[in-house]
Amino acid sequence: MASRTFHGRGGLFAAGGVAALALLCAACASAPTTGPGRPRGPATPYPVVLAASDERRERALAEWASALGGAAGDAPELQPVTATLLALPPALASPPRLPRVIIDDAAEQSEEETRESLRRFLDSAPSLVGSELRDLSLVEIVDAPGGAKLARYQQRPFHYPLRNGYGRVEITFTPDLRVTNLSSTAVPDGERLRPLLRNVARQLTAEQAAASLAGRAFTYTDAAGTQQTRAAAQADITPRELVVFPVRREGPPAALELRFAWELEVGGTGAPVLVYIDAVNGEQLAATPAPR
Repeated sequence: MASRTFHGRGGLFAAGGVAALALLCAACASAPTTGPGRPRGPATPYPVVLAASDERRERALAEWASALGGAAGDAPELQPVTATLLALPPALASPPRLPRVIIDDAAEQSEEETRESLRRFLDSAPSLVGSELRDLSLVEIVDAPGGAKLARYQQRPFHYPLRNGYGRVEITFTPDLRVTNLSSTAVPDGERLRPLLRNVARQLTAEQAAASLAGRAFTYTDAAGTQQTRAAAQADITPRELVVFPVRREGPPAALELRFAWELEVGGTGAPVLVYIDAVNGEQLAATPAPR
């Protein structure tokens, strides 16, 4: 059948073209929008798992040997699952050193030179530290006992901050650049984990998480021991932010479960407490005194 033609200001439109345009508009109107909790691809199985790895441990030990300059030394104590450095062996005859960086001819190392020495040291041991340098931010450099300095770094490998004690790197070093202690709770394998976390479909909003906590009892530990309290009303609960909350799983195999959680501050009559509610399934993950 011949198509009819309609005349208007904008020109000529075939009837068949009008029908096609109407179908296209209807399809666009029915397409789902992408919200902040929607995955950008196929939904990832939850929780996202980082399993213990012999290969990761071997890489960390190889970087330890390199940090000692190839000299024989006691094996360091590594964190479970992540294989990052828990602490240096005690009484090391030849501890690792920060590389010396000379920017000017001053007798004492400048702050800029110290920062660059730290950067180069961290960049030389990504497996031992558990993080690429680009994911580490220097928080502070403070005085430590015996004239040493303590540098604190925060790892942020994901779009949301890490909690539950993970993502912290600390280096203690002397004026002559000997590293006297090094510890890391960084989460390795960020390149693989990032897209997996991005595709987790979160179910609870911050308001829904707060509502689920109202009237619920929970325990936490402070300097006085184990405490038990209750969020009496939703008005006492303030949502703070969405975080990545690693939970250690003993296994077998041993692993870290990376969970999304809403960080909620519970006030009321006592000291404020931070409570973490799983943003996918509503599970209460932990509670801890809020930092002051």
